Amino acid sequence: MSVSRSVVALAALLVAAVQGGPAQAAARLEPVWTLAGLESPESVALSADGTFFYVANVAGEGDARDGRGFISRVSRDGKMLQKEWASGLHAPKGAVLAHDRLYVTDIDRLVAIDLATGAAIETHAAPGAKFLNDTALAPDGTLLFSDSANARIYAKAGKGDVVIWAEAPELRAVNGLSPEKDRLVVTTMAGKFLAMDYKTKAITVLAEGIGDGDGVARLDDGRYLVSEWPGRMFEVGRGGAISVILDTKAAQGFMNDFIRVGDQLIVPNWMPGSLTAYRIIQ
Repeated sequence: MSVSRSVVALAALLVAAVQGGPAQAAARLEPVWTLAGLESPESVALSADGTFFYVANVAGEGDARDGRGFISRVSRDGKMLQKEWASGLHAPKGAVLAHDRLYVTDIDRLVAIDLATGAAIETHAAPGAKFLNDTALAPDGTLLFSDSANARIYAKAGKGDVVIWAEAPELRAVNGLSPEKDRLVVTTMAGKFLAMDYKTKAITVLAEGIGDGDGVARLDDGRYLVSEWPGRMFEVGRGGAISVILDTKAAQGFMNDFIRVGDQLIVPNWMPGSLTAYRIIQ
C-alpha cells in the first residue's frame, strides 16, 4: 500500500471512530400481512396478553363529533376478530393500554374503555384541548397525550384531573409520543423529532426534516423509525441523520401511529383503511 493510500485509510478509520463506528446499513421493512376493511384507522395497541391488537378507527374526519368512531380487535396474524368491539366514539386516535383499561384520545377528551365489555366507563375532559392525538404511558404510570392544535402535552396521573404537562413553541403540531426510561420521545407535524426530560421538561432536538411526523418506535441499537404523513417511513440515526426506508405515498398507503412488537411494526393505514404488519430487517 502506498503512503498516500495509507494516510487515506487511516483518516477513514479516525472518522469512523469519531462517528461511533462504520456506517450501519439502514433497516428494511418487509410486508408480512395486510388486513383491509377498517375505517380511517389511526392508532394501535397490543392487548395485555399479547394475543391481539386494539385498533382505533376515526371513521370520518379527525375533528368530527359524529359518534362514528370505534375500536376494532385484530389477531396477531392479521384476522379481524371484532370490527366494532367498542363504539360510540367521535374520532378516537391515540390508544394505550394502562391500569387495566384501554385509553383513547377523542378530540378534546380522554376516554377509558372497559377491557371486558368494550364500554366507555370514564371520560376525562382536557381543558382547552382542540385536537388530541397520540397517547403514551410514562414509567411512573402517568398518562400523557398530545394536543396537535395547541403545542401542548396533557397528563393524567392516578385519579387526578387532566392537567397541562408541557407547553412550548417547540411542540408546535406535536403528535407522536414514545416513553423511555428518563425521557419522552416526541414527533411533530412541523418537522421536528424531539426528546423531553420528564422532570425538567427540557427539550432536545434529535432530528429535523421529517415533515408531518406521526408514529415512532425505537430499535434496540438506539436508532428510531418515524412515520411521516401521508406515507413515508424514516430511519433516524443516533447522530440525527435521517433516511427514507419506505415510501407508500404513490400507492396511497398512509402511515399513522404504529407500534413495534418484537421484530414487527404494526402500522394503521388511514387510507385505504387497513392494518399492515412489516418485519424489520436489520
